[in-house]
Amino acid sequence: MNHSYRVLLTSLMLLAGIKLPAQMITQGPAFGAMTHHSARVYLRTQEPSVLKIEWSKDSTFIGVQSVESQSRQYLDNSVILSITGLQPDTKYYYRLYANGVQDTISAWFKTFPAPGTRGDFTFVTGSCQETDNMKVFDAIPLSDPYFLLHTGDYTYPDYQISPDYSAHYTQMAYSYQKRYDEKVMKQMLHTIPIDYIYDDNDYVGGSGGLHEKDFNSQDSKLFFKTENKIWTDSFPSFWRSNCIKGYMDFFPGYEMVDTAHGIFHSFKFGNAEFFFLDRCSNTPHGNAYAFNYDEKRNRFVFDPPEDHVLFGKEQMDWLKEGLKNSTADWKFIVSGVPLNRSTNILVDAGMKIQNIGWKDNNGFRMATGFAHYWAGHPAEINDFYTWLRNEDVKDIIVISGDTHHNVMDDGRNAGLPEMNASGMSVTETYLAYYLNIVGKATGLFKMRKEIWNQGGNGLGNKNFKNGFGKVQIVGNDYVELSIIDEDNCVISSFKVYHSSTPKGAKQHEKLNWH
Repeated sequence: MNHSYRVLLTSLMLLAGIKLPAQMITQGPAFGAMTHHSARVYLRTQEPSVLKIEWSKDSTFIGVQSVESQSRQYLDNSVILSITGLQPDTKYYYRLYANGVQDTISAWFKTFPAPGTRGDFTFVTGSCQETDNMKVFDAIPLSDPYFLLHTGDYTYPDYQISPDYSAHYTQMAYSYQKRYDEKVMKQMLHTIPIDYIYDDNDYVGGSGGLHEKDFNSQDSKLFFKTENKIWTDSFPSFWRSNCIKGYMDFFPGYEMVDTAHGIFHSFKFGNAEFFFLDRCSNTPHGNAYAFNYDEKRNRFVFDPPEDHVLFGKEQMDWLKEGLKNSTADWKFIVSGVPLNRSTNILVDAGMKIQNIGWKDNNGFRMATGFAHYWAGHPAEINDFYTWLRNEDVKDIIVISGDTHHNVMDDGRNAGLPEMNASGMSVTETYLAYYLNIVGKATGLFKMRKEIWNQGGNGLGNKNFKNGFGKVQIVGNDYVELSIIDEDNCVISSFKVYHSSTPKGAKQHEKLNWH
């Protein structure tokens, strides 16, 4: 069709009153809260609009269903539409309308298999997006995942916008605009649903908790002469409230358990159940609470009190009850930070060499960095594993984020099999590699043997590319965990067999809590 003919045809259609597709959706669509029969979708326009989504199992849109609603002017002209009446494990085509005019965006989504269904299912996970390198989002769709589990630092508004961005609700709204504007990823979200829990930098920053966030500094004047500091500052309670409200208003998430205690929640997918933990908005004390300073010796002592907890009683009671009552073959605990109990080795080693360092790096920085993970809260860890020994709940796998690299352990160190996939778009993923050098130089620890035994970036390889985690559930036989780089190459992979199988029974007995 030549240009003149297109212009003529367009003019005739306009004269006939036919509305042509136009680009009016500024952010979204982003699908979330996917189940076997329903979904939610986030949409935003520049001006207040009536937004509608139509969907059909037929690509020509025979048998269309739809839902519409007015965008919320008081919430940045956005809306979250609820789609119901869907069929399990089914592909649906959709198209969008604003004020009766069809938008140019149209794609498809796929529902989850019904709870209890066994099959061969794949999903992906990752965290930490702060650079322009979005190659990982070209690679993710090649795995044909059902969904993306995002474990936080979904952009870094605490410095990309402002350290006090969460104090201003207009900036909270803007932070979600930026999330949905991530190039390449935003097109991927037109098709692949997402579930997400914020971490520190997309909460209030500084490992923020219930009402405190952390600060520390290391000044190494000479190799053995350093000055270390650690402290916490409080922030207004409405910052936290804004973060929780922003999540509820601008993310199409699942139903929350109790937003007074954070945004922890769960969902079911086939023969798996997922439990998302909120490490930010419920911990009562900052990192400094666990460190005491000996002025005479110019040394800190790591001595966390019994009440130094990361998740809190309400959240842990909910998790225990959920795990105990779950009928799923596979139970996934999803956390913004590593739950690997053996990272306490890095805390202890850092304290031993706390005054050895160079520039702004030393042992104290290493210790404080890992102490704000679960390993820095031993009372809560010990309580959970005592409960787990008593109840002997099996087939639990951990998915975590935050660390800016991608590593895994089969549970012989971590306590439970864990994939820490947290380098989707970061400046470097050298953490495990550098720590491995420190461990060898000091003789204090061995990264591959004692902490992350299934490898990852810099462990048994020199692959430091950004990457993501791929999880393949194969019935009630096994789950395969893989670290995939941005070029879709496997960095490391291993299988967790179900406890009902001979291999799985042996793996279960070797977990680091028996």
